[in-house]
Formats: sequence, C-alpha cells, structure tokens
Amino acid sequence: MVKDKFILLNIEDPKSKELAQVISSNTSRKILDILAEQDLSETEISKKLNLPLSTTHYNTQQLLNANIIEKKGFMWSDKGKKIYIYKLANKLIIIAPKNQSSNFYEKLKEIIPMFTIGTLASIGIYLYQNITKSRDLFGGSQLTNIVVDNELEAAKSFATEIATSEPNYALFFFLGVLSLTLLYLIFSYWKSKKYPRY
Repeated sequence: MVKDKFILLNIEDPKSKELAQVISSNTSRKILDILAEQDLSETEISKKLNLPLSTTHYNTQQLLNANIIEKKGFMWSDKGKKIYIYKLANKLIIIAPKNQSSNFYEKLKEIIPMFTIGTLASIGIYLYQNITKSRDLFGGSQLTNIVVDNELEAAKSFATEIATSEPNYALFFFLGVLSLTLLYLIFSYWKSKKYPRY
C-alpha cells in the first residue's frame, strides 16, 4: 500500500487545531528548519539548537504526532539505548472548508493520490522520451567519424528537426490527468451540493 503523501483535514477537525498549535511554536519551527538540512536524533537537535533535551523531546513528539516529521530509523547508544533518527515527512497539508460536505471531503482525499501518481507517471514518460531521443541522436556516433564536417553538421541539423517535431507525450499525458482530475472534482462538488451527506 502506498503511504499517503498528504494530510487532509477539515477545519473543524480537532487535529487541525493541534496542527496549528504545533506550527505556531517557535521551537517546533526551529526543529523543522534544522531537519530540512539533515536527519537528526533528539540529542543532536538539542545540541545544535542549544535547547534542553526535555524541550526538544516534547516538541519533537508534537511534530511526530502531527505527522509533520517521521522516524527514519534508529541507532544504539553506548549504553544500549535505542535512539530514533527523525526526518521531515514531506507531506502536503490541505485544510478543507468547514462547510464542505463529508462526501466531497472523501472524494478529495481519494483523488489526491491518483493525481500524484499521474504526475509521477508524466515525469517518467518525459524522462524516457528524452533518453530515447538522445540515444537516437547519438547512437551512430562511430559512423559519423568518417563523414566530412559539412555533412555532419547537416545530419545533426536534420536529426534535431526530427527530434523537436516529435510529440510531447509527457505533456499530453499530464494535461489529460489534470483535465480528468478537474472534471472529477467539479462533478463531485456539484454532486455534494445537490445531494449533501453530513
């Protein structure tokens, strides 16, 4: 099962209030800033920020409970104690309006992973297309060594024109994903307004 890469909360959800409290903390923001640079344990965070270990532990656990950071792994101390290493969760946080029906809220939660997968697939197509294009352009480099300079330049120019005229399948795929996503959201929103389910 693919791990969710987003946090979707209703504005009336108690978790959204907890999230706001965590983010509003100066200490929590400092911890997020330093974890953006490297993955660290609570002890390392405490030393780098010059904070008491108890304060670091409290704020780290708050961030962990809010799913803003996560455990990357652990190591053993000299005394045989398990020490966890923390990193940013890299999740998208979305706050839904309080007057939104639960039906549309659920549909929005369903469509985000699909849109993410579609975007990643578009990137994959783009990379594959560029790799294939480069291979086609330079695959016969050994043979071109025997061609005179003016013929080589003409061949490269002709090959470039052919390559640039190739359809951008990645862009077409992404636009298709985006269009379907928008249509689905519009339909779901219309349906939730016409047939609300609270």
